[in-house]
Amino acid sequence: ATEADVAQALSDAMRTLGGVPTFAIIAAGANGAEPHHLSDATPLQEGDVVVMDFGCTVGGYHSDITRTVTCGRASDEAHRVYETVLAAHHAARKAIAPGVACGDVDAAARAVIEAAGYGEFFVHRTGHGLGTRVHEEPNIVGGSDQRLEPGHCFSIEPGIYLPGRFGVRIENIVTCTADGHVSFNEEPAER
Repeated sequence: ATEADVAQALSDAMRTLGGVPTFAIIAAGANGAEPHHLSDATPLQEGDVVVMDFGCTVGGYHSDITRTVTCGRASDEAHRVYETVLAAHHAARKAIAPGVACGDVDAAARAVIEAAGYGEFFVHRTGHGLGTRVHEEPNIVGGSDQRLEPGHCFSIEPGIYLPGRFGVRIENIVTCTADGHVSFNEEPAER
C-alpha cells in the first residue's frame, strides 16, 4: 500500500462511521520526519515508522488524533524514540490543571525530550485548541502565559523528527477539568 492508499482507507472509515473527513496525513519512513507531510504515492515498506495524523468533523466539531506505528518489526532506535515521545506525552498531560500556564504544559513535554537528547528534533508546539475549528485557542506553546480553564479542549502532541530517517508523534485530544483532564482518545500503545 502507499501513503495515499492508507489515507483513503482512513477517510473511508471515518465517513462510514458518520464523520466528515477533513484530513488524513500518512507519512512513512523519512517522510515522517516532516511534521506536515502530505500523503503521496510513497509505498510503505518493511521496517518503516509510519506517522498517521487524521480527523473529521461530527456535528460541527473537529476530531484529531496521531498515532505512530511500524510496518513489521521496529528498530531499537524507533522504540527508544517512541518511548521518549510517549513519556513526553504523559508528562504534558500530568501538568494539565486549571490555572496552569499553557507554556508550562509545553515545557513538561519538552523537558522529557531534551533530557533524552532529542531537544533539537522537537520542532513544533505541544498542542493546539480544537473545537469548531481544527486549530484554535488555547495554544500549548513555549512561553505562553495563557491559563488553562475547565472546558478548554486541546491536543497534546509532542514529537521527534529525525531528518531523512523517521518521525514519531503521539496525539490525544483532552479537555481540562476541575481536577485535571479527560482524554477523548483511547490511550496510545505503551510500545
